[in-house]
Amino acid sequence: MKLASYKAADRARLEAFLRRQQTFAALSGQTIDAFSEENVADFEADGTISLLVEADAEVIAVVDLLRRHPVDGSLWIGLFVVDERYHGNGIAQSLYEQLEQEQMLPFHSVFRLGVLPHNERAYRFWQRQGYVYEKESVTARGDHVHVLIKTICP
Repeated sequence: MKLASYKAADRARLEAFLRRQQTFAALSGQTIDAFSEENVADFEADGTISLLVEADAEVIAVVDLLRRHPVDGSLWIGLFVVDERYHGNGIAQSLYEQLEQEQMLPFHSVFRLGVLPHNERAYRFWQRQGYVYEKESVTARGDHVHVLIKTICP
């Protein structure tokens, strides 16, 4: 798997990837169009590290990181989506391990993310990565989420 920084020239590939993620869009309570538009806008906004994950020249996952949250100063995973065709085969686990080593640990030791309360599969995945429940919160879009935290002790 190759992590590549998102560039404007990648927009069509990002859109095509997002439009295939029907389940994730539904979990988010969005149409596929709204889901795609919102996440493309997030990838093109300043202030985040947006990555495409490729295998055999195909986008198989996307990740959006906020390296320093303006309120708590920790690193946040804003989006972590592995193509639905690859669920359950270990790609998400391998991707997260690579992401943590290459893009997270060099900058921080405290990581957070939000999980939709009804997304039990994601909640279990993040627990296996060492994340624990911290608190309830509401996203900028108005979604209620469980904030999970992972702290790496030096």
